Amino acid sequence: MQNRILPAQALPHPPTKVDRQNPPNLQEFQETIYQFLIDLVNRYSPETVLIEFNRLFVFGENTLNSEANKAIYEIIFHKDEQEFSNTLKRACYILINNWSARRNNKYIQELIETLGEVKDRPQTLSASLSRLRTWLTKFIESENYQELRLFALPYTGNERGNWTNRYAFYLLVPQYLNSDNPIEQRDLASQMAKRLKEKFKFDLAMYTVRCNSPTAKDELIRNPTRLGKGVIRLLQQLISKNFLFNYTNCARIFLQQTQDLNYQEFKESLLKYLLYAERNSADQIKEPLAKKLANLYQNRHQDRIDFDLLLRTCRRTIEFMTTEDGKKPSSLFILLASQGNPLTIVITLLKIILLCNYVRTHLDVSLGKLIQYYESYPEKECQWFINFLDIFNVVLAIYTENIEYNLVQVKGQNSDDKDPSSSDKYRIFCQLKGANLRGTNLTGADIRSKDLSAADLRGANISSANLSQADLSLAKLSQANLSSGLLNGANLTATDLSGANLHGANLSRANLNRATLQKANLNRANLVEAMLHYTNLQEADLSYANLSHAILNGCNLKNADLRYATLQQVDLSQANLSRANLSGANLSGANLTRVKMINVHLNQANLDCAVMTRGDLCGAELNGAVMRRINLISGSAINASLRDADLSHADLSSVNLSGSDLTGALLRHVNLKNADLSYANLTGANLFNTNLSGANVKGTQFRNNVGFSEAKQRDLEQRGAIFESSYFTL
Repeated sequence: MQNRILPAQALPHPPTKVDRQNPPNLQEFQETIYQFLIDLVNRYSPETVLIEFNRLFVFGENTLNSEANKAIYEIIFHKDEQEFSNTLKRACYILINNWSARRNNKYIQELIETLGEVKDRPQTLSASLSRLRTWLTKFIESENYQELRLFALPYTGNERGNWTNRYAFYLLVPQYLNSDNPIEQRDLASQMAKRLKEKFKFDLAMYTVRCNSPTAKDELIRNPTRLGKGVIRLLQQLISKNFLFNYTNCARIFLQQTQDLNYQEFKESLLKYLLYAERNSADQIKEPLAKKLANLYQNRHQDRIDFDLLLRTCRRTIEFMTTEDGKKPSSLFILLASQGNPLTIVITLLKIILLCNYVRTHLDVSLGKLIQYYESYPEKECQWFINFLDIFNVVLAIYTENIEYNLVQVKGQNSDDKDPSSSDKYRIFCQLKGANLRGTNLTGADIRSKDLSAADLRGANISSANLSQADLSLAKLSQANLSSGLLNGANLTATDLSGANLHGANLSRANLNRATLQKANLNRANLVEAMLHYTNLQEADLSYANLSHAILNGCNLKNADLRYATLQQVDLSQANLSRANLSGANLSGANLTRVKMINVHLNQANLDCAVMTRGDLCGAELNGAVMRRINLISGSAINASLRDADLSHADLSSVNLSGSDLTGALLRHVNLKNADLSYANLTGANLFNTNLSGANVKGTQFRNNVGFSEAKQRDLEQRGAIFESSYFTL
């Protein structure tokens, strides 16, 4: 659909009649605006959506939808600033959510930057437009806009700006927990927080691997912390002492031994548990923490400890150790984090989580409050706090269940070292672990947004299951049945799907980069806007599949079945399509730069406006293919079969078509300048207004052609062309 942009007009006039006895329902006007934006983002380009958004909320001009203009006017006219703020907030998240799902990331940044520039706009004499600008200015000065800016960080680089950007995960947690926020904001915050958390774990694992490589260059190794090489020493120290097993075991024993105690006795035991093995700072913690715990829920002292009391006590203890009023740091936190060893408070917090994992979110929120408190301080003054956060992140990364860290001895070195943590003879080895679900029957299961990374699902039956937005990266799904499954937006990076049944599956906007889909059944699958960078689709069945706007650059499609597949606007640059069957496929507007299509079948295919610069079509079958306006500059189509193909208005300059069969082809207005047509067969071809200047026509057959003048024929015959029984046009 074309992007229609209406000329800018002034803000619409107020209604001629206003019923002041029955004020309008502003919620209805808000829904009108939301529906307008949803329709916009689904039907138009992001550029058009931004223009329309600015007309509605920034310039007060007419948009494509007059009802949306009336709706925004009603909100402004009734001077309800709070409802305007709520409307603008949700409007932003509707666009960001949709663009994030479609990977139109740069427009998220543009949207946020556009709003930030409102304060610099000139004043206006219009009362309604002036009110609109005033409300916009207040919005960008509010916490709502600061929350909005967090969603641009992954696309601008979280190393820029304030140092707190590196810990955006903790700032996003309160957003998805706040039920007053729009559902679009909560969903987006939850997804991005998870993504940032997983990214840190992955970057840390990759850093440890690369640091162990003797060929790795320091400038190419990205350390996700500010601990420098100290992070490796910290990891070695934690792993060599098997701290996770020890503390997990202690937590299990503690819960077993205290289950029959009353609450007062439980708190006394809890203090001992938290101070156990913390010799260096036990004296610092003991007295202030003992007082805090002694005064906690005194009216429950004689009650037997239960889950509710455990949960509430762990939450309050976290507050004692971080922030008690939800704003400034507690005295215990300052004492331990700034003056003591940050590892002490980190391990104490870990001990609490091991007792009750349900308080992990509360801890994340508390740390987010501390980050907000310190964000106005210069980074140099907060090094101790940053140090604490980095150590906390490293410890919690080891605590997670899907990455396992181990110390391994370097080959050829002695193992007599009593302390491996300080020895260069040991290296850190990490591996991703996943759940063992091999052969499991999950037919029709709802597994949306679940973390199944590295899971073993080989041979599993997952047909008709909902796996949308699920993380299946590095999972093993060979021979699995995923037919008719919902995998839209799923992360399948480097996943093994060889031989899997994905017939009719929905994989729209899924990330399949570097996945293995060799011999997989993707018949009639939906892969619209899917990411398939360097994916192995060799011998895969993609017949009748919809891959429009998909990214397939560098993809291996050798011997793949793509009959009648929809490949409009796909990026197939540098892909290997040798011996693939693309008969009847729609490749209009595709990017086929440097693509290999040796011996490919493209009979009856549609390659309208495709770009195949330096493409390789040697030996390909393109009989009856529609290739109008195709760009094959400097490509190769040696011995290709293009009988009855429509190549009108194509650019085939400098293309090697030697030995190719173009019998009956439509070559009107084709650019064949400097092309190699030696020994090609153009019998019966329509060559009206075709440019053959500089072309090699030695041995080329031009029998029964339409489109040449007598003078043009003589010129070509002198250059070696073969003409017999020709028809001339003057």
